Amino acid sequence: MRDKFFDFLKGIIVGIANILPGFSGGVMAVSFNVYDKLIYALTNFYKKPIQVFKDIWGLALGIGFGILISIFGIKLFLDNFPIPTIFFFTGLIVGSIPNIYDRVDAKRINWKKVLSFLFGFGLITALLIFSITYNETNTGVVIGSVSVKDIIILFFVGIIAAATMIIPGVSGSLILLAIGYYNYIIDFTTSFIKSVFSIDFNGIFSNLLLVIALGLGIVVGMLSLAKIVEKLIDKHPKLFYSVVLGLLIASPFAIIYQMYIEYKEIIQDSLIRHWIFGILFLIIGVVTSIYITKSENKNKLEK
Repeated sequence: MRDKFFDFLKGIIVGIANILPGFSGGVMAVSFNVYDKLIYALTNFYKKPIQVFKDIWGLALGIGFGILISIFGIKLFLDNFPIPTIFFFTGLIVGSIPNIYDRVDAKRINWKKVLSFLFGFGLITALLIFSITYNETNTGVVIGSVSVKDIIILFFVGIIAAATMIIPGVSGSLILLAIGYYNYIIDFTTSFIKSVFSIDFNGIFSNLLLVIALGLGIVVGMLSLAKIVEKLIDKHPKLFYSVVLGLLIASPFAIIYQMYIEYKEIIQDSLIRHWIFGILFLIIGVVTSIYITKSENKNKLEK
């Protein structure tokens, strides 16, 4: 039960990271040693559904809870305390780097590992440049009424979101923000969830097709990509984690830059205490990440 509790806590962080722009749920999953478990569950769900459920229920529950927290709560923290909130999650990523460094076996460097690392680092940089350029020339999507075209588009947007959730280091929310669908998706999913809890049938049915289209796209994207990722981990684990290491090291710079762009006015008006709390929460994030990773490794050794 202790393992399931830790999985639940990790799942919350992964779920939150999947919703926050600039953060990667895949990175958090790798950081806390649950990425392999998630990929295994996705690729073996139809073959061993009962076993997969037993292995992953704590993690899945945490991810779902984390997503709900993000949709209803994190925006409040970001709007009022952007520096401490973002620095905390950045600390979680920084604290996970030593764990991934060990997986790469970086003491034995070769050109393949170097190229893999540079690919991961360059990917985050390229995505950041893309999002900045796109946002400067695009005002986002506005959909007044639902049509067949909207449903089809949302299905493919769901596939894109799923792919970016599985690939460590790539922020699905950042991509959705870049192409103008992030706020739209947050709006109709929030409306749908509120309608379910308040038993508002008009609100449920008006958003149901949108939720189904997005959900199907996410399921299709995850199941189709998970097998590819699983093969990469099995056949080329050190190269795969070399890419992830590059993604991890580049991510904090991208996240902090996005924080400055998104909350520029708040940051400029922030008092020194906000930055002090930011540094404090950065340290808390690092310590939390290291503690969870060490606890996980200790449990594995004991088993």
